[in-house]
Amino acid sequence: MKAKKTVSKAIMNRVLAINEMLPSVVSADKWATAYSGGAFLGYIDIKKPIVVSNQFVYITEEGEFDYSYGFYKRYDVNDEYELDKLDYDLSIIKIAFNQVIKNH
Repeated sequence: MKAKKTVSKAIMNRVLAINEMLPSVVSADKWATAYSGGAFLGYIDIKKPIVVSNQFVYITEEGEFDYSYGFYKRYDVNDEYELDKLDYDLSIIKIAFNQVIKNH
């Protein structure tokens, strides 16, 4: 039987940093956006903090736009694919949030 993983300290630190930036991004007059390999600009429409519960990470995307980025609602860190996707998505969110704060 596999041992259950919990959220790593690196991911937890990134989640905490994003949650700290969230009020500044929500109050900014610009939207957080990212291309992340796609042809169209994706809007990162997150207004609620990212929640970590046991081995799960929840990202609530509002979805106001036709071209929202499209995050998973729940990431399971015990699944290697979802763990890699979570790591990539958190880096996209953090980069986009830093850009909004820098240009605000």
